[in-house]
Amino acid sequence: MLRAVNATPHLAALLAGLVACGPSRARTGEASGGSDAPIASGHVAPDAVTATDTPVARQDVAARFREESARWIPEPYNDLYLGEPLQEVQESYPELRPFQTPADPERLEWYELHGPRGLVLRLGFSTAGKPDAKRLRSIQFLSLLQGPVPADAPAEPRAIAAWQEWLGRAYGPHIQALRDKYGERADVYSCAGSGEHPVVRIVWRGEALAVTAAFLMHDKGLSSTLMFTPLDVADRYIRATQCRWLQDRVL
Repeated sequence: MLRAVNATPHLAALLAGLVACGPSRARTGEASGGSDAPIASGHVAPDAVTATDTPVARQDVAARFREESARWIPEPYNDLYLGEPLQEVQESYPELRPFQTPADPERLEWYELHGPRGLVLRLGFSTAGKPDAKRLRSIQFLSLLQGPVPADAPAEPRAIAAWQEWLGRAYGPHIQALRDKYGERADVYSCAGSGEHPVVRIVWRGEALAVTAAFLMHDKGLSSTLMFTPLDVADRYIRATQCRWLQDRVL
């Protein structure tokens, strides 16, 4: 069980590193948890059925997911793409194993594999339709940066200062890498998460795909999850974790 030790000041320090950009560029709507929060585009997942669904429209959406997946998903896993059939993924990654998640608002079927340096990759597939029609809808990269002091260290000012210094020194390069790959403009959210551990979410939105970087501070360090989902799925995750939109910012 992760222990929430002075998590709020550390997350505040992380947010302080995201410089406010001035006037908001977001469109008004209620889709992401606030009267000024950005709303999702009309794109949906390639396996979703809509009233205007046609073979041509489905092919166009699938092509957008393949192009943005190839451009944004990090190597060596950039051969994965949203909308990819489960069977194809299993053929490419035979080490994939089923994974049970305790709570998932999308009710996806999850699989997991382990990468280098402690990286964990989780893949969520749609469960609607025939078994051979299951499609990839969520790609998650999970990692942990170990904290600067032991987990049982007292929460004294010196320890808190060590956390804050570590946050900028150790996680600065990670934020810079996200900026370089996905751009400086992103929407920033403060989320209640499970309640015990508040979460910061940074969301970049493409034409069909959303990239979400989620950070959770706890006594062992800083856990990060880099997620790739359809735009509508990203917005449902934001609502499910009770996120409060701050504003769009320049990283």
